[in-house]
Amino acid sequence: MEDDLTRRKADRGKKRKVDARGASSRTPDAATIERRVHPRVPVSWPVRLWIDDVAVAGRTVDVSEQGLCVVLSARTAWINIGGSYRVDIIMGPKHEVTVTAEVRYLADAVVGLRTKQRLKLV
Repeated sequence: MEDDLTRRKADRGKKRKVDARGASSRTPDAATIERRVHPRVPVSWPVRLWIDDVAVAGRTVDVSEQGLCVVLSARTAWINIGGSYRVDIIMGPKHEVTVTAEVRYLADAVVGLRTKQRLKLV
């Protein structure tokens, strides 16, 4: 016999469907709600994340107008959520952009950054 607690655990991780009234129900094939303001685009650009005077190499996974997800070559203990760092994004042989970004997500060597300036992706 299945109890209420078991049913709730089985529902975890399933996508929510929002109907016209704004009520949500969990169904496995429903669309997820996107919380990002700007859509992400998958790209693989080299980056340098500057911590004080030390550059840590990495590569973007995806970018948007005001955010990027970066996989660093090594996890450093000096990166903190909420900290602001200088980031050099190398978009091409003659196109490098330097921005200031705040760390919004951090897990192992993956860093989610929100840029202070808007990135021109075109």
